[in-house]
Amino acid sequence: MNIVIVGQGAIGLLCYHRLSQAIINQQGDNLVSLWPSTPTTLSDYFFSEINDVAKSFPLTMANNQLIASADVIIFCVKSYQVTAAMKAVDHLISDNAVIILTHNGLGTLEEINSRLKPSQCLLALLLTQGAKKVAPYHIKHTGMGHSDLGIIYGTLHSIKQKQLLELLNKSLKQLSWQENIQQAQWKKLAINCVINPISALNDIENGEVNQKAYQRMTEDIISEVVAVATKEGEILSEILLRQLIHNVAKSTNKNTSSMRADVLNKRRTEIEYINGYIHRLGEKHQLTTAINTQLWLAVKALEDKYLPE
Repeated sequence: MNIVIVGQGAIGLLCYHRLSQAIINQQGDNLVSLWPSTPTTLSDYFFSEINDVAKSFPLTMANNQLIASADVIIFCVKSYQVTAAMKAVDHLISDNAVIILTHNGLGTLEEINSRLKPSQCLLALLLTQGAKKVAPYHIKHTGMGHSDLGIIYGTLHSIKQKQLLELLNKSLKQLSWQENIQQAQWKKLAINCVINPISALNDIENGEVNQKAYQRMTEDIISEVVAVATKEGEILSEILLRQLIHNVAKSTNKNTSSMRADVLNKRRTEIEYINGYIHRLGEKHQLTTAINTQLWLAVKALEDKYLPE
């Protein structure tokens, strides 16, 4: 299986590392390569395990030919980078390629839908593993977690699905196939709608989101998410979501959310595809999403202080 990873951030290098190491001793024509957003002359990268053991590993860089022959292309880029990343390579991608997205939030499918060929299959990979960039081409694995995979566009032959699941389970571990990945996407969106903006705006760790001071806001966010999800055909439980978000914040209590990390490093956040997505759906269905809209605008205002115009 020929796999290309697009993106050299923390998640891109995590996926590249785990997949390339998983196929080392496999027989057959297997290759994992990396397509970075900016060219590099580096021939290796550093990977630090959770136990802090760091080693260097060789880099196999992708080219146009490898993109064209890829069976699977995994886009490990931020939600706001997906469309540009697709535009850069979609003319090379095979008609039968499996394309996988790994970003936070929702809304990218609507942006790239017209670029997909009817014979292609688009999957969502909901990763809950933690990784952070220590330096360019040096990442540290910070946490394990269960991940979900499922189809959001097209169809996938059962044999190819089995091969892909086996490889991803061998490499990324703890991965399940979801027939209704949209339900899992909405649950992850709800988690992100609460933990990401609250932690980013208040500069707090994930566990602190469970404090009483944020309880009412959390309940209001969830209530609005459930209302717009219902209009979109997804039925969610407010009670179960509250418990899920509480558990995630507790289990990752010392972690820094991706949005807080973006703000601290003066980077663009994914707010447009998280609370901003809820805001846009509220407008579409004529529903009030006051708290999600407020959080979307607050994070945008924070970004405006450091992002160039």
